Amino acid sequence: MLKVDYNMKNMMRCLCGTCPVQSKSDCAKKKLIAMQEMESKGVDSISELEPKDFPWFYCSIGKANCNDINFEVECACKNCEVWKKYNLEKSEPMEYFCKNGEPK
Repeated sequence: MLKVDYNMKNMMRCLCGTCPVQSKSDCAKKKLIAMQEMESKGVDSISELEPKDFPWFYCSIGKANCNDINFEVECACKNCEVWKKYNLEKSEPMEYFCKNGEPK
């Protein structure tokens, strides 16, 4: 089973936050604001963030729980450093992890 490590280094490489699939999602924006508020309160480790509250990094945490994500636009996976490092072009599903879940 392919497993993308849930860590700060990978999170910082992740492109999901700029991906057109969720760029207009109010749900994802609210989660990002909540995450930024946590950071301002001193949360500095990804392990302190619950995956269900995280607004991206779906190749590690699985499907998004936001219902307003636009799957009609092209995702940014193929340009992502995490995608390249973990050879996610060989995974199933290959893209749209926010819709289809973690790669295997």
